[in-house]
Amino acid sequence: MKESAPTPQATPRAPAPIAATLKSALRVKDLALDLATDVADGYRKSTRTFKLRLLVLAGWAVLSVATVWLACPSSGPANSLGAEVQVSEELLGTQILVWNSSGRMWTDVTLTLDGEWQWRTPTFREGQRLVIATNRFTRDGAAAPVDLRPRSLTIECAEGKISAPLSGSAP
Repeated sequence: MKESAPTPQATPRAPAPIAATLKSALRVKDLALDLATDVADGYRKSTRTFKLRLLVLAGWAVLSVATVWLACPSSGPANSLGAEVQVSEELLGTQILVWNSSGRMWTDVTLTLDGEWQWRTPTFREGQRLVIATNRFTRDGAAAPVDLRPRSLTIECAEGKISAPLSGSAP
């Protein structure tokens, strides 16, 4: 009897994940290229009426996207404190709305109208809205006149300082 050499067994190898990913990416690229070629050929062979309809549809899509983008309001205030300020003329006098729309509490807060009339509070919580009548602001212990028409508001606190113009009434 003749002894035969043992035959090596082939061990199956799993494809490397990178190679499989590259193969998939190449297949997707080829499919996209084929699709783009088919669409371009179809467009070249189409009638003038179809091309005009496609142009109208593309123009409508561009105008729709531009309208939605322009109609959306900006995302929040554009100042370092995250403050929003509005002024309104009411029957009882001018009132100031201050809104802390930031995610942090303000401490040692001083609101100053036109650089001279002040109102203080120790804290102003995140998300808190305050409506303050102008006659609550003081200067040297005297209250501001009820008919005061402020032009600017400065907010100073431990977290920062901003100045905001006050114009017209709140929408």
